Amino acid sequence: MLDYTSEGTERIRQKAKEQGLSDRITVVEHDVRQPFPLPSGSFDACYSHMLYCMALTTDELVALNDHVRQVLRPGGYNIYTVRHKGDAHYGQGVHRAEDLYEVGGFIVHFFDRAKVETLTDGYELIDIHEFEEGGLPRKLYQVTLEKNSVE
Repeated sequence: MLDYTSEGTERIRQKAKEQGLSDRITVVEHDVRQPFPLPSGSFDACYSHMLYCMALTTDELVALNDHVRQVLRPGGYNIYTVRHKGDAHYGQGVHRAEDLYEVGGFIVHFFDRAKVETLTDGYELIDIHEFEEGGLPRKLYQVTLEKNSVE
């Protein structure tokens, strides 16, 4: 598992220990704007919950998506969730760039279907599923991409 903070990686290690999974989970602190410190083609799937809606530019998202694709085996899945433009916070707070708004001290990158489409190079888009989460509620997409078998 990758996380960008030492607090996050420590929390993951602690939860793995509590669940008796420490011997099955490797935790690495890593800045996702950099290539992953993992072997190419070493994973069947990658799941990211709201990672893609962090304060990343579209160019950084394209690079992140390429990093994920690099570590996936052919036919592997990249599944991620993002807040979309139907969310109550879209357009609220301080506009920072592109579709990035600072709300409550956090910068959120909001997506529309066109943004999802820009992140499909080297993948087949399998599904875009809309769902809600939390008390606001937050409105999200769950995107499922399959890495092309032949690049």
